[in-house]
Amino acid sequence: MSEISVTELISAALSTPTGSIVVLIQFILGVLLGYIVAKILKYVIAMIAILILGSILSIWSISNLNLSQETLSKIGVSLNTLKNIALSFAAILVGPIAVGFIVGVLIGLLKK
Repeated sequence: MSEISVTELISAALSTPTGSIVVLIQFILGVLLGYIVAKILKYVIAMIAILILGSILSIWSISNLNLSQETLSKIGVSLNTLKNIALSFAAILVGPIAVGFIVGVLIGLLKK
């Protein structure tokens, strides 16, 4: 089983018109979210703290799963492949919204 890099998985996901359109829409949603956040900053700080806490709890719960290398080899998946897939999904799902969010916050703060 050959290893696939994160960049290859992302480029494959973005190679279709549907994938590119989805990333563009996610970026626009992130910009809108960031702009609105800049307007209501004090409430958003609390929301971001809650989201970070939720992410930490999710990572902690996943780390308690007993996915040993032996278990993964039984189903035919290596640990590196699983890691690359998880990173690719994270980059595709969160990346455009996060970048758009940062751009939107900057626009909202500069437009005051």
